[in-house]
Amino acid sequence: MAVEAIYEHPEDYDLEVAAREVKDFDFWRALLLRERPGRVLEVGSGTGRLTLPLARLGARHGFSITGLELEPAMITRARERAAQEAAHIGSALRFVEGDIRSSRLADSYGVILLPYGVGHHLTNLDEQLAAWRNIRAHLEPGGLFAIDLEAPDYNTLARATDGTDTRPDLDAQGNDGRRMTRTVTSHYEQGTQLATHTFSYDVTTTNGGRDQYGAEFAMHVYFPREIQLLCLATGLRVERVLGSYMGEPFDNHSRVMITLARAAT
Repeated sequence: MAVEAIYEHPEDYDLEVAAREVKDFDFWRALLLRERPGRVLEVGSGTGRLTLPLARLGARHGFSITGLELEPAMITRARERAAQEAAHIGSALRFVEGDIRSSRLADSYGVILLPYGVGHHLTNLDEQLAAWRNIRAHLEPGGLFAIDLEAPDYNTLARATDGTDTRPDLDAQGNDGRRMTRTVTSHYEQGTQLATHTFSYDVTTTNGGRDQYGAEFAMHVYFPREIQLLCLATGLRVERVLGSYMGEPFDNHSRVMITLARAAT
């Protein structure tokens, strides 16, 4: 599983995500209120963007949430943010450093979330099967697995088969004065379904300093039937595939691909 350099700069990561205005929280909130689990696992919880507000929700509605994260710097940032929450929120929340392919947690979960494209970091079939099997092993009987991925954009992939020129793709300004610009080149390999994005970051820090670094993100491009096959192979039954955070069915115009699968009995 590849780890991007941006994950070693959690404040930059937070600024990058805020600039994208993901607007997925209401979807996950509604899903958890509908499922009413006792315990939730969020895989790839990062700095707690979703985990913290979901913990507040859990404190009100009687469920706890565990955030599983591979990158130590992200876990540190998440725990710092969690320490600022009220005690009753903290009792419904914990962060665990670990790898979804291999980590064995003490609990089982009514809902396991793989949100915001985390699954793209599983770049080959062995990694995917290991993750899916481990998720299935941690689900309660009848528990729900929800995975949110970027839908394949065939035009973009076609342009990237020979590699793209460098282009600007982000200019973000934080409330604290931090500013980030980013450029990217992309290449897509049809045989492996691997899209490699090479980013260059230029960050002006709050004290006027400047930080420049590169990051390579090798992401697996998933197709809808592929997700269904991974679920079938690992004891999961797909219930629905959605194409937006508003809950519309997945179709040719969808930008995201949200698959809801139930632990088969």
